[in-house]
Amino acid sequence: MGRDFYVYKNKHGTYIAEFLNPETGARICKRNTGARNRDEALLTAGRWSREGIPERKRGRAPVYKKPAVQLPQSLIGLKAILEVIEKTRDLDEAEALRIAEALRDRGLLNMPCVMAGKGNKDFISFLEEFWDYDKSQYVKELKAAGQSIHKRHCHEMLLRLRSFYAGYFKGRKLNSITRQDFKKFSLHLAEPRKKQKNYKGPFAEILSASSRNKILTVSKTALRWAFHEGLIPADPTAGLKKITGEVKKRGILTQAEAGELFKSVTWNDKRAYAASLLAATTGLRSGEVLALRADDIQEKYLHIKHSWSSIDGLKKTKTNEDRKVNLYNEVKKTLIELLDENPHKEENPFIFHSLYPGQPADRKVILKGLQDAMEKTGIEYKGRNISFHSWRHYWAAYMAPQLQKEKLMLSTGHKTKEIFDVYAGHEIAENLEEVGRVGAEVFSNILQFKKTG
Repeated sequence: MGRDFYVYKNKHGTYIAEFLNPETGARICKRNTGARNRDEALLTAGRWSREGIPERKRGRAPVYKKPAVQLPQSLIGLKAILEVIEKTRDLDEAEALRIAEALRDRGLLNMPCVMAGKGNKDFISFLEEFWDYDKSQYVKELKAAGQSIHKRHCHEMLLRLRSFYAGYFKGRKLNSITRQDFKKFSLHLAEPRKKQKNYKGPFAEILSASSRNKILTVSKTALRWAFHEGLIPADPTAGLKKITGEVKKRGILTQAEAGELFKSVTWNDKRAYAASLLAATTGLRSGEVLALRADDIQEKYLHIKHSWSSIDGLKKTKTNEDRKVNLYNEVKKTLIELLDENPHKEENPFIFHSLYPGQPADRKVILKGLQDAMEKTGIEYKGRNISFHSWRHYWAAYMAPQLQKEKLMLSTGHKTKEIFDVYAGHEIAENLEEVGRVGAEVFSNILQFKKTG
């Protein structure tokens, strides 16, 4: 049992008795004893504690009534809460908002709670600036810390923001967004959508779990940053689980289909043919394929140093790390032929050239070329979800039974720092040679030239 009261002198020189819950220590109430002597005040407070706390009479000395009114425990708790709020001189806007939000979460308030201060800004405008690559403080901090973030990523976030947030959260303040708001928005994304008039591009009536997670990331990342920067008192997205659902599996070609594609089909664009052949035998990403330049071709391997994005231009790889991949003679010959056909006479040109100097072909060129070739062989690629990125899955799927996963990850770039440390250095050359030997056997059905039209 703890003490149930204490006394202190006010600015007028009389002693105040403050009563506590002896079990919890929570403040219950305070009364003016009228005494100017501490001992007298203690005697008075002790008597009140034993016999009952008097009712409060403003402007008059306490009037003792016996029996005194005994407050219900719930009301005493409420009075204690209010007393604490009244006496907390350094209570700031953020803490006040947290109190209001606690009441709102219990359904006792039904109104947006907005505090004054840095977080009292338009939510959509905040998100717009947060994902503006050139203006974002968040982007500047990541880059200053040596972490990777690209213009393309920010551009995609802005597109999702304008498509899904602008109308839903119109007029809302950053510091008024609550956990309940976020949950309701998540449920809103799961509802069937209607295609707007004059809308162009891919459309899905029901957004997949993956798409919804990407949309929610727009605000999750921003709100987490705002909380750590002190703009809002709490992160309303903290602890919310990622949406799960059936993921549409990436389709891949069979080895027989791939063999027919490279042996029996006349490709309309040699760049598309070379890009698919290269991706099938190395597992490279499309951006890494397009970023290749003349000096990346070595005697027996390709040096993967960059990726290409139409928004970022030439940038570091997805993992920010260089790596080497095997270059088979048939593939190397095709790449050199492309270099010879490059119309731009420039230093260190792109292998997959375009009409414009200093710029490689568009992703659509290599994707459309692959789709045309599959149509010629009767491969139904849409229903099977086969795209250019499927070559990366193709390479991994047929190589996985032959080699340890860690060795394959060095070629694909799918590696954690720990795995990289284990296999770095002198082991890389030996590993690359082994991957090359296995790959030559696995992909022997497609490592033959097919004349392109």
